[in-house]
Amino acid sequence: MISEMDKARHAEERGAILKALQSDYARKMSSVTMLARVLFMAGQSITPGALQFHLSLLADSGYVRIWRAEEVPGFRPDRGTEARGDLIMFARLAPRGLQLIDGQIPSDPGVSF
Repeated sequence: MISEMDKARHAEERGAILKALQSDYARKMSSVTMLARVLFMAGQSITPGALQFHLSLLADSGYVRIWRAEEVPGFRPDRGTEARGDLIMFARLAPRGLQLIDGQIPSDPGVSF
């Protein structure tokens, strides 16, 4: 079972992800690698696995749109790269995520700002 402290930390991480994507909202999509750097510079050290998990959860909630490697034009699994097809490569804040940040929709206990 996850502790209340861990729940709060995860909610803060998800909020930081949404805020970071908000600053890049004018772009079509943001690189997850760049997102990780921005989060690190903002004091959020999120492991790559945790970032992938949070992005998947935020996408399932309708707050972000994600693109996996296999959805990116030119991806070929036979090239011998380390990128797996299911790896999230790009993300973008969805309108619902912006509404959550702006308080236009009810708050989500899984996301904290």
